[in-house]
Amino acid sequence: MNKKWLSCVAVILILLLSYEFIGFARQSGKMGSIVQELHGHPGDSGHRYHIVLIEQERYHPYWEMVEKGAEKAAERYGIDIEFTGPVRNNMDEQINLLEKAIAARVDAIIVQGLNEERFTPVIDKAVQRGIPVITIDTDAPASKRLAYVGTDNEAAGESMGRLVVETSGGTGKIGVIIGSELAENQLQRLQGLENIVKQYEDLEIVDVRSSNISHMEAIQQAAGMLEMHPDITIMVGTSATDALGVLQAAKSLKRDALTIIGFDNQEETLDGILRGEIKATIAQQPFLMGDTAVKLLNDHFQGKALLSEYYTEVMVLDKQNAQKGEGL
Repeated sequence: MNKKWLSCVAVILILLLSYEFIGFARQSGKMGSIVQELHGHPGDSGHRYHIVLIEQERYHPYWEMVEKGAEKAAERYGIDIEFTGPVRNNMDEQINLLEKAIAARVDAIIVQGLNEERFTPVIDKAVQRGIPVITIDTDAPASKRLAYVGTDNEAAGESMGRLVVETSGGTGKIGVIIGSELAENQLQRLQGLENIVKQYEDLEIVDVRSSNISHMEAIQQAAGMLEMHPDITIMVGTSATDALGVLQAAKSLKRDALTIIGFDNQEETLDGILRGEIKATIAQQPFLMGDTAVKLLNDHFQGKALLSEYYTEVMVLDKQNAQKGEGL
């Protein structure tokens, strides 16, 4: 009797242990899938790629347009996209966010290459860990990035230079407000402007100052420049906020005859052009940049080869065609 009872107990224990083992195996499999998904690596045919777009400044109108283009493409290709960036222009924070995206092992990263020396090592770190990187708006050509999408910034600066020549007749003193002394795209635009200006003996850039992508700083720097150089007849801004800052400074100093040329297609800039207060602006295509960057990553995920550079065209907007800038 005792032997039969012991045999029954043994069978029950074996069945219970088998049940527990099967449950543990199932949970382990689920956990493995979750970990694999968080790491951003394909698990099965139903995997959705997770990419991160790191912006220069969140909630800035320019980057909001980049977001819209990227989001539309992500929906089209079934990709999960996350947007992040400093609330105020801060290169250190951008690099920190890039490091966080690498640590999270996302499937791909879209980021500016604002400063070759600082961004290239971190971009290369991502690529070495199997995370493809596309640079947008500003390139890091010496890095191992997959491709660059955006404006040819030196060529855009030359377009601005030709616009200065056209509006001034090749004569005048020029003041320049650039977005940042550390950002490659701003320095490239300045270089392009200088390439054209130096071809004309009667044109001269008398001062260059940085706004740090801040409307208030653009006002302050423009006002200081105009007070120090009352002979300036043309003011040029190379980032989205600069022309508007110059305009406000010019109004406060009653410099109504000043010719102002801007960059990008912010709504306020277009309104200033239509009122005749800003002569013209060089407009980029941020929506197209975001859309193209995500499309290229999708092509890469499908095994397609990419070119190294994808330049988006710029457009000169003046009083005759300013309305076209609303949809760029």
